[in-house]
Amino acid sequence: MKSLTDLDYYEILEISPDTPVSGVERAYQLALATYAEDSLAGYSVFESGDAATMRERIETAYRVLSDAEARIGYDATLVTEIEAQTPSVADSLPPLAATLPETLSEIEPLEAFDEDSNDYDGSRLRRSRLRRGLEIESVAQVTKVNPTYLRFLEEERFADLPPRVYVRGFLMAFATCVGLDPHAVAGSYLVRFDDATKAVSRRFRGA
Repeated sequence: MKSLTDLDYYEILEISPDTPVSGVERAYQLALATYAEDSLAGYSVFESGDAATMRERIETAYRVLSDAEARIGYDATLVTEIEAQTPSVADSLPPLAATLPETLSEIEPLEAFDEDSNDYDGSRLRRSRLRRGLEIESVAQVTKVNPTYLRFLEEERFADLPPRVYVRGFLMAFATCVGLDPHAVAGSYLVRFDDATKAVSRRFRGA
């Protein structure tokens, strides 16, 4: 369980990054009621000092997430934090040769199988993982990304993926884990993700 100081503002209010302002307001009121001084629910979990700290964090989270410009800036910091943590994923991997089955140990470097292209789709991500000899669960263990979301990335189930800020972090971690350029993968894949999201939005408006 994360400490109070490790919770991001969305976690504090228990909402997702795509929650509208009206939802932020409701979550804020609920959180305040939960951690009010006379709330049994709050004090059954936190000591009085922690409850006070939580109320301060709730107020700060609300001020930032209810302001459009402040929220955009905050979301950008979340992306930066994810990217800063991503390179460390490679340090958790065993040497490439140790991860490959004997029948695959003499294959060419994995990038040689993919034409000199900067296009990364779900199928290419899957091929890269398999050539590394990694199961989805192994990648999930290293990257700390839910294996269901990793499968959604490979299957390009864009509608089932979380908001863009998280998808970018997932892609960066996945790419580093399987030996690809994380920035190239995220940049290319997100073009497909954005196109699919826009298409759904257009269909919804036209309905």
